[in-house]
Amino acid sequence: MGLTLKQYIAIRYNTATGFNPSQWNGQGRANLDPVWLVERLALFDTYCAPSLESQILKGFSVLIAFDADTHENYIRTVCDCVKGVEVKPVLVDAHANYNARFNAFVQDDTDAEFVAFTRLDSDDALAPGFMERVDFYARREIEKGMAEPLYIAFPYGQNFDTATKRYTRHEYAASAFGTLVERRSPAMKGIYSEGHTKIATRYNTAVVASKSAQWCIVVHDNNAANVLRGEPVAEPSFTVGRPGAEIKVPVRKEGTLRQAAQASMAPRTADNFIRFLLGRPMLLRK
Repeated sequence: MGLTLKQYIAIRYNTATGFNPSQWNGQGRANLDPVWLVERLALFDTYCAPSLESQILKGFSVLIAFDADTHENYIRTVCDCVKGVEVKPVLVDAHANYNARFNAFVQDDTDAEFVAFTRLDSDDALAPGFMERVDFYARREIEKGMAEPLYIAFPYGQNFDTATKRYTRHEYAASAFGTLVERRSPAMKGIYSEGHTKIATRYNTAVVASKSAQWCIVVHDNNAANVLRGEPVAEPSFTVGRPGAEIKVPVRKEGTLRQAAQASMAPRTADNFIRFLLGRPMLLRK
């Protein structure tokens, strides 16, 4: 029997990871904040989802981790953003370990001997050839008898600023875009077993050499790392975003949350905000 390898992209969507959205008003649980959730849906649908759809290599699955208290309509809407790719939600209780949930999920999801987990943030994007490169390096190293687990690092990427529409080339040895390859078992380490700045120092690592960017950090007003980094480029390695998409981050004003959100959001996003508050299904692009 030949080598069997199953590829996954693991996205932490709104699991309780201790983050505080820059537009959060401090009320309730940050990862269940309605404005953040609706705005994140627009970002995911505009930037992340199309990069998954455009992968040259098919056959991978996308696992999206949600807080278990997230409304089922919202979860369904997020998963429906990606067309032609298998997307599966993974529910994570507020105090549970999302890395352990990802690892446990794949034990029953596949019978492949090896699994490759690629980490990706829900507002960022992958180059069309990213998963194809993962497959090449993973199979090559497995066939060579790699020391497990193997981390595949992708240091060459780019940034995109949603406000100015500028791209920069960004080289970062400890980038958050990487893949962990290991034998499928309950004792798996998992791609989120270490932070991206440390994982390459903990495990056997292969660095992908590339003249073109393999990932893109989307810089916007409501993320943790909202500073454009790298050298400006006239032409990006690949472009991000759905044509005609408009993304605006809501500005909160105390006591007038709904009015402020409607005034500052793009029309579809504002409509989804109201639908979310009313518990109605949300709409994707027309």
